[in-house]
Amino acid sequence: MHRKNLMFGFLLMVGLGSAPCGVYAQNNPFEVGTVTPTQSVAAVEKYAINGSWVNVRSGPGTGNGVLKTLPRGTTGTKIAEKNGWLQIDFGNGLTGWVRADLVSKSGGATATVPAQSMNKLAAANAKQFARWEKHLGSDLLDFGRFPWYWKLNRANKAFKNGEYADAYKLAREASGNPLEAAYLQALCLDKMGQHDSAAKILAQLEKPLEDIVFTKKLDEIAQPYVDEPIVFKFGGFDDIKTYKKKKAAGNELGLNSGEYYDDYVDIKTWKWRSKEAYDRFQKIGGIDCSGLVQMVQKEAFAKAGVKYPITSGRTSTSGLWSEKFTTSINPGVKPPPPPDIRPGDMILLDYGHNRYGHSMIYRGTDSQGNILVTQMGDTAEMSILPPHKYEFYKGAYRMNGMDQVRKAMTA
Repeated sequence: MHRKNLMFGFLLMVGLGSAPCGVYAQNNPFEVGTVTPTQSVAAVEKYAINGSWVNVRSGPGTGNGVLKTLPRGTTGTKIAEKNGWLQIDFGNGLTGWVRADLVSKSGGATATVPAQSMNKLAAANAKQFARWEKHLGSDLLDFGRFPWYWKLNRANKAFKNGEYADAYKLAREASGNPLEAAYLQALCLDKMGQHDSAAKILAQLEKPLEDIVFTKKLDEIAQPYVDEPIVFKFGGFDDIKTYKKKKAAGNELGLNSGEYYDDYVDIKTWKWRSKEAYDRFQKIGGIDCSGLVQMVQKEAFAKAGVKYPITSGRTSTSGLWSEKFTTSINPGVKPPPPPDIRPGDMILLDYGHNRYGHSMIYRGTDSQGNILVTQMGDTAEMSILPPHKYEFYKGAYRMNGMDQVRKAMTA
């Protein structure tokens, strides 16, 4: 799938959760009512999410299913309390349980923000705007790509002319591109001095925008393997430079599992059949599924300046679901993808006893809900994970340190 098509497909699948104190209007991803920049909310005792992204569950305990994941600042009304969990009505039909230490009491009335705090918010907002413009200003946040009669195009022109109130109104009324519309609203509010309102929007946009940027970064690393294209070699672990050298030298390329066990490794002892067999195997060019995953990850970790947890060689797909290197994401949730998965995480398949697993890098979902992955087929590819593979779903896993890599590469 072309990278640009992925970008716009990704927009349609992103769920941003419920918004605090409703700052958006029609056709927005937050599904809350309109509040003008100066409007206040009646004072009501509420609880607010105080964690970055918090799971709302169907019951008081981690064994219960996740109904939705909400961002910091989302408010709701307490209904009940049990065993250190609060049942909260967040509005829009969402009522669920949240750990008590992940929420705090929040007065409903809009407080006056001190000038010093407002200045800090303005500086923080400016940093976030610069961050997203750097990564997405030439594609996702290029409002000039829209037809002249679209409201987002007109809103952008009004913004550039300093007509911030008009631009804000047009952005609120825009439909079809919720992330861009929300981002432009934040820009307008910030220019009108409503730095706190702008900061709330930016906080909710951070995760989806970060995921889009990180997907682009990982695709850039994987693209040379796809463009070559590098071929499948069972047990192979060539980086792209090594593969090209072997290819240029006229070496054999690619190896299936049957040949691997017939000619190179004794499946009964898991030892090389001979030194000669080992040497012949090493000359063959290619890479297998877990090898591609680890090659892409290793380069991402290196670019981010984070130590890759697999320090000796590589591991198989079954090794990737070990807690030694990875953390399971929403274990027990089937079919994929689980609620908390993010681009860069791994989806692993298990084909059963005495058969082989399969590993791939998750890239998001398209507008039809198809799971997008980078994986090894006959060659390296960016493709859709076919639904008939879901029955073999082992789980989703995050390489230890991946959160730090994501932050560093999207800073």
